[in-house]
Amino acid sequence: MVVYKILILFLLLLLFSNSISQSTAQPNADDQKLLLTIKKDWDNPAALSPWSSTGNWTGVIYDNITGQVTGLSFPSLHIAKPIPAFICSLKNLTSIDLSYNNLTGGFPTVLYACSALQFLDLSNNQFTGFLPFDIYMLSLVMQHLNLSSNAFIGDVPFAFGYFSKLKSLVLDTNSFNGSYPGAAIGGLVELETLTLASNPFKPGPVPKQFGKLTKLKMLWLSWMNLTGTIPNDLLSLTELTLLDLSLNNMEGTIPEWTFKLQKLEKLYLYSNMFIGEIGPDITALNLQELDLSMNKLTGSIPEYIASLKNLTLLYLYYNNLTGEIPTGVGKLPKLIDIRLYNNKLSGPLPPELGKYSELGTLEVSNNNLSGELPDTLCFNKQLYDIVVFNNSFSGVFPASLGECDTINNVMAYNNHFMGDFPEKIWSFEMLTNVMINDNNFTGTLPSEISFNFTGTLPRFSGAIPSSAIALKNFEAENNQFSGSLPDDMSKLANLTELNLAGNQLSGSIP
Repeated sequence: MVVYKILILFLLLLLFSNSISQSTAQPNADDQKLLLTIKKDWDNPAALSPWSSTGNWTGVIYDNITGQVTGLSFPSLHIAKPIPAFICSLKNLTSIDLSYNNLTGGFPTVLYACSALQFLDLSNNQFTGFLPFDIYMLSLVMQHLNLSSNAFIGDVPFAFGYFSKLKSLVLDTNSFNGSYPGAAIGGLVELETLTLASNPFKPGPVPKQFGKLTKLKMLWLSWMNLTGTIPNDLLSLTELTLLDLSLNNMEGTIPEWTFKLQKLEKLYLYSNMFIGEIGPDITALNLQELDLSMNKLTGSIPEYIASLKNLTLLYLYYNNLTGEIPTGVGKLPKLIDIRLYNNKLSGPLPPELGKYSELGTLEVSNNNLSGELPDTLCFNKQLYDIVVFNNSFSGVFPASLGECDTINNVMAYNNHFMGDFPEKIWSFEMLTNVMINDNNFTGTLPSEISFNFTGTLPRFSGAIPSSAIALKNFEAENNQFSGSLPDDMSKLANLTELNLAGNQLSGSIP
């Protein structure tokens, strides 16, 4: 027993001594001098003010035993001075993060001397000009290279093909207006992330060589002038969690295998010229976001959509889809945002829509939908956007929406709704817009309207509201409003347009 107590005491003392040595560890003396010189070159950023031989070396990663500096992480420090030429005198640097600063000029070739660099993030700065053809002079053990959100132009150099160990190549959101080496990038078989999006490249198809990147998890190629069809070579990318080919000029049908990638979570193909039907078999059961909007798709919404239990977002608007919305869509347990407007859909909404998920947005305008709105739309008290105009919906507006104080926007005009509009909606603090004209609503308006309401009031009877602080536009001609205008118009102070012709008002104008 005594031996055990001595052993435990020894272990505790060892742990304590280790924690002390770790907490008091510092970069070695040589590296400290270099760090302080770098700090001075950058005009002593405030975030680095604790630096000293006894202070906290914010943003510096170093070995607790040898004191050798291995990483610099200085994002969002407003650094505007150039990267010092001697930065690579920190000979053990494996990572540099200078993202979200104000660095300018051309690509910093001073980094060529950092021979052990594996991670380099220069994103969200103001670098300009062409990338150098000899960019292969960077460390060839580079694994993560992020140059996104700058203003580089011209071609993406063929030399990127030399970085055989790259796991992520992030070049999106620049001004590249030349070409990119599809074949060379296709040879970087260790890649897990590839982004070339948001660049005005010369028009061309998706390189078939990208099909060799079988470890890819993220492929972001939106808004980069892609043409042609989705190559079947990409069906080998079974590790993909994100595939984004949106905002291009692609055409043809969407290959069925696209909907069968088992690990796919986000599929964005919107704003292209794809034709044909969706699916019909959809077995990518991990899909969370599906956006096929603004294409030329036809046919019906496949029943298999209802099997996507992880789906939170469904955007199919601006297509030529017909038929009914599958009933099972109403039972999707995670669906938050559904936008199906500007199609040719018919029939009712799924009867239990909103009951099984925290539905926030429903936009189905400009279709041929009919029937009543489900009274479950705000079952989970998260609904804020109801856009159902230009359909053939009928019946009363669900009374349950009068208990849905998250509502911000109601656009239900040009339908066949009847009866009273839920009066409580007018008092919701979040309410900014209500457009329910060209229906058969009856009833009166309350005396006070939501403080934030800025929309157009509908055509009702009764007295003119006396309070609607944010209201700008009141078009209410040819109604049955009666009585006099409010004596105190100060609570309608933002009103810029008022039309009350053809009513039964009396009294004087305040």
